[in-house]
Amino acid sequence: MNNIIDSFHKVAQLRRENLFRDDRLMPITHREDANTAAPGWVGHDYQPGSIVLLGINPGGGGDAYRGNPTDRALYGRLRAFRDASPQDLEAAFTRLNESWLSIQQTHSLWRVISAALDATGLRSSQVAFLNMLPFRTREDKTAPSAVMANAWRLAAQPQIRALAPKAIVTLGFKAADALDRLANTGSVPRVFRLKRARGDTRITDEARATLAELHDWMDSRG
Repeated sequence: MNNIIDSFHKVAQLRRENLFRDDRLMPITHREDANTAAPGWVGHDYQPGSIVLLGINPGGGGDAYRGNPTDRALYGRLRAFRDASPQDLEAAFTRLNESWLSIQQTHSLWRVISAALDATGLRSSQVAFLNMLPFRTREDKTAPSAVMANAWRLAAQPQIRALAPKAIVTLGFKAADALDRLANTGSVPRVFRLKRARGDTRITDEARATLAELHDWMDSRG
């Protein structure tokens, strides 16, 4: 687990300028949060060879976004993990994971994550979640390819190496497309690409077909 904590901590310590060339995608609200890297969470029972859920980047970058108590709690935990001393790093990571997982279950995205968990037969405590890009973008826009390449090199790729999953489930085609473009052939495990509905209001027919494929694949591996 130490190498996983270390990889997530390095991502938490990234500065926005490490990835972005300019401020065109800087959200205009909650700038402290927009400048805080969000590395994702790891279930307390996660073991190498499990499943990683992969999103594109944190939401909350809209011009009209006004924040909420759960975001304040989450970004407080993120900064506490970022700034933790070596002695408190594991405890700070545990607190972050617990908070993020609890908060994420209140988001629309959880509908998709829950369906993926049902297909794998795993509990949330047995999987991990991360984003290709660990920073918010203005109006939640897709970042340019150069930014995504930096994010892959400095964040997602080292995290995936540390987690050593047997499969990645991409939560949406934006994440899938970025992974397909940036990952070298053979450098990632089996990938299942879930299509998301707008606002994650339902599970799409395409996603149901992918989930059935994921279920069968998990069954075949025992």
